[in-house]
Amino acid sequence: MSTEEMRHIEEQMEALFRTHYQTLVRYAQVILSRALQHQDRGRAEEAVQEAFVIAWRKWESLLSSPNQMGWLCNTVNYVARNMIRADQRWTARLLQVQQTVSERAIQPSPGADLELEGMVSPEELNLLKRLYLEGLTYEELAQELGTTKTALAKRISRIKERFRENYWESEKIFAGEREQSSPARHEKSRGGSKR
Repeated sequence: MSTEEMRHIEEQMEALFRTHYQTLVRYAQVILSRALQHQDRGRAEEAVQEAFVIAWRKWESLLSSPNQMGWLCNTVNYVARNMIRADQRWTARLLQVQQTVSERAIQPSPGADLELEGMVSPEELNLLKRLYLEGLTYEELAQELGTTKTALAKRISRIKERFRENYWESEKIFAGEREQSSPARHEKSRGGSKR
């Protein structure tokens, strides 16, 4: 593809972004607010921005579509619904951790819930709880922390990614330990089966 063709594609994509961005943000707000029970423009903007990342990856499909706005709406809908499912998983996970910790006879130090698992720091856990359990919006929490919504969204994204990495690593270790202690493994280490 020539530089001129690439520049033309960039101009088309930028025009779509500028023309439809605000409408798509409002659309994402409607989808998210129905599920989250509150308005959060920051999350809606995040959904639209992610949708445009997908649009860039699939620019040929978007630009050849007879209904480009419909294509973008479908993508925003897809992204927003994935965000809702992810939020629900995080809320359930945090509620489960909170319940497990509250059932312990001896309470750990404040904020140590997930630190016990070595997954996230107490400060990061508190941030997740404020968003998913207390229901603060990105805008409210960003203002409270003296940062931008974009910086907060990036921070939350990094916390979740680190949690996922640590979680999957611990699952691999646990699976390896299970395999090491299985009866068949013991039989092999003793030189065969009992038959």
